[in-house]
Amino acid sequence: MLFDAIFLILFVATWLLISSLSWIALSLRRRARGSLWAAPFAAAGGVGGAVLVPVAGLTNELGVGVSMVAALAGSGLACWLGFRCWDRFGLDRRFAGWSRRRR
Repeated sequence: MLFDAIFLILFVATWLLISSLSWIALSLRRRARGSLWAAPFAAAGGVGGAVLVPVAGLTNELGVGVSMVAALAGSGLACWLGFRCWDRFGLDRRFAGWSRRRR
């Protein structure tokens, strides 16, 4: 039971690490505009995409590799959609007031 929990925690940690790579790449491309907004989308998309691989039935060694690629693709897609929402709804103007000092 404990080894199963450790195994799952390591898998999720690996998927989160891989999903952060696409978030970093897209954030650098956008010069970090909206990056904090897109970070949870990238993490959820990466883990969600990776979990779909074993659920679909690919539970062997090939499934491990495919789940890593699915984590990268899912996080890239979710992060891109998060950035699109940031641009489309003008969230930078809405959140700009939070950083100003009030006297």
